Amino acid sequence: MKKKVASKVSKPVRNAGTPRLRRVESILVPVDFSDCSIKALSYAVPMAKLLGAKIALLHVVEPLATPDFVGAFPLSMDNDRAAAEARKSLATTSKKLRIPPALIERASVRFGTAYHEIAEAARDLKSDLVILSTHGHTGIKHAFLGSTAERVVRHAPCPVLVVRESEKDFVATRKPST
Repeated sequence: MKKKVASKVSKPVRNAGTPRLRRVESILVPVDFSDCSIKALSYAVPMAKLLGAKIALLHVVEPLATPDFVGAFPLSMDNDRAAAEARKSLATTSKKLRIPPALIERASVRFGTAYHEIAEAARDLKSDLVILSTHGHTGIKHAFLGSTAERVVRHAPCPVLVVRESEKDFVATRKPST
């Protein structure tokens, strides 16, 4: 005589101390138009689709080190031109990557220090996630250039996914067609 074994599928038990995951609705992706930042954007697109989120693109124009006498000349014309060029480049990049326009919530340009403006944009836009790249500088380059990604991780009001330039990928990325 064979014994019947009852298989019981148990439901996952939620303990009172187990945190609930918040819904990701807005993903901020800083883009400096380097291959690294394009790779981060390539990560953001399938994640946004999977999570039902929108993408906010951001380009930060950092101030140039200029001599003191330059302060006498108005730079607003250069800032306007830089902002217009950056917006145009963001649109071109989105088209090259074939990102559905409905996925892009906004594309904006800010002026200032990259890590500060990225963290502030995440705060202002109430972003749920920041996806950015790191250029992977080490040694002397890291000492002089610092790491924008490290600073964003420390100052952002939300989780940050840092995509490395040449490590194992978990998202199949494609290069933009030229």
